[in-house]
Amino acid sequence: MNKIVLEKLTSLLQGGIPAKIDLDAGNEGADRPLAETVNQLIDFMQEIHAFIVPLSKGELHDIRIQPGNFLASPFKELHSRLRHLTWQATRVAQGDYEQRVDFMGDFSEAFNSMIRSLKQKEKMLRDKIDELEKALAHISRLEGILPICSHCKKIRLEDTDPKIQENWIPIEIYLCTRTEALFSHSICPECVKKLYPWLKR
Repeated sequence: MNKIVLEKLTSLLQGGIPAKIDLDAGNEGADRPLAETVNQLIDFMQEIHAFIVPLSKGELHDIRIQPGNFLASPFKELHSRLRHLTWQATRVAQGDYEQRVDFMGDFSEAFNSMIRSLKQKEKMLRDKIDELEKALAHISRLEGILPICSHCKKIRLEDTDPKIQENWIPIEIYLCTRTEALFSHSICPECVKKLYPWLKR
């Protein structure tokens, strides 16, 4: 019996899953409990092997370990954490940047750093979108036909009565309130000649 047990344990230590000891082949008496224990160990290792192979490939569904297999506890814990991590990654993909991982050592730091970076980049993108929308609003307010006085060059406010003088504003004010342009006043040479003929340049 000792030789058979040694062969089975050696096979397990080398990564194999040996056949169980045949309990009906005269294994009675003091040797039977040893044979039963080795068979239980073989069952546990076979179950662990069937569990960790798909787990190592990232297949997290439809794999389970029987409650009594205490050797598999670390793998069950890893399986549980990986399933939770998968859920968290899905939440991040949906825009929930408050998710954090604190149970997987170095991976936690990398994962959390990635989430912070995504959050910052999305904020920058939203700020840029807001900036572009504001610029577009400025542009759209200057599109179309502007009613302008052919003499004094005042502009009539949109959708207002042209007969009311208050609805006409200087072009400088109109443009300053709708753009970021600023005006500084001077006088052109032609107007100098007309208005101040005594001045020589």
